[in-house]
Amino acid sequence: MNVNYYVQKVPVESVRPGFSLAIHQDGDYRLFQVECTQMSQRSGRPVMFTLMSEPVDGGDPWVLECEEGTPLVRILGVCEAAS
Repeated sequence: MNVNYYVQKVPVESVRPGFSLAIHQDGDYRLFQVECTQMSQRSGRPVMFTLMSEPVDGGDPWVLECEEGTPLVRILGVCEAAS
């Protein structure tokens, strides 16, 4: 089944809990449901953002760390599904 989505590139600093992201991993995209966001800044270092998902398949949550300004792909909805 092919599914086409409405997507939008957003900087990591605009990501909020509840967002659905498409994360490129191992040559494919994986769905990342944002549960929690955290910003950290250390002297002389770039601002970093940590995104966490809910636990995946009964295991640990996924954690994604990105530098401020990193573009991510937000999934806004399904525009077309065909089999």
